[in-house]
Amino acid sequence: MLPLAVGLVYGPKWLRWLIGLYVWFFRGVPFLVLLFLFYFGIFPSLVLELSAFSVAIIVLECISGAYQSQILRGALLSVPTGQMQAARAMGMSDLRAVVFVVLVQALRLAVPCWSNEYAILHKDSAVTYALGVA
Repeated sequence: MLPLAVGLVYGPKWLRWLIGLYVWFFRGVPFLVLLFLFYFGIFPSLVLELSAFSVAIIVLECISGAYQSQILRGALLSVPTGQMQAARAMGMSDLRAVVFVVLVQALRLAVPCWSNEYAILHKDSAVTYALGVA
């Protein structure tokens, strides 16, 4: 989910739009609707025979990825812009500055919110029983 967040903050406009569409879809559609859509609609139309457990894992991963990318995006934006400017002044490229200066600080800021995502994911996994996942 880190690549999604970095793409949202530092990527080109077309990539930000594409990732934004992904985040909008998976955060906006209810979880149960997504389970039924993927299990009864998308995967059968692609002639993929996946078990209910596999579909539940894929959908949970996509939803959690959308939320985690927003958590990390907020952490990236909370790092002061002076840090990036200081890294550039020391001769670092943009990629090295993001990896070695900005991400180090952003990940430390994201840990408290990120740890809440585990509890939410654990609670959402109970809904997969609607597909027959015990």
